[in-house]
Amino acid sequence: MVQLQILSGRQAGAKFDCSRLPVSVGRSEQSDVVLDEPGVWPCHCKIQWQPEGLVFEVEPDALASLNGAPAKRTVLRNGDLITLGSVTLRFSLSPVRQSSAAARSWLTWLALGALCLGQVAVIYWLNQ
Repeated sequence: MVQLQILSGRQAGAKFDCSRLPVSVGRSEQSDVVLDEPGVWPCHCKIQWQPEGLVFEVEPDALASLNGAPAKRTVLRNGDLITLGSVTLRFSLSPVRQSSAAARSWLTWLALGALCLGQVAVIYWLNQ
């Protein structure tokens, strides 16, 4: 899951957890991350999955920088700083939630128990 934390601007401190890709960032209400800040376009940029990794891609005429350097299209790394207009965002990957293996373990033991009981029943039936 992608996480964007706003570091500067009116929404400073806010975090956006995006569970599906692509993620669109902009001023428009249709954007996944809405930033109503000076210098932010209606659809400023997108983060999407490509074979080389998570790619940050800026709309053709929009301006953005990644870690202080101008950027149009680049692969993101955990902790990168994205500047769009007057807003700075920190890109990160959210911690992965692991599901418990207890249910799977219990189902495995129940299946093994049922298999053993089935074998005992077959042996009993063959000896009759």
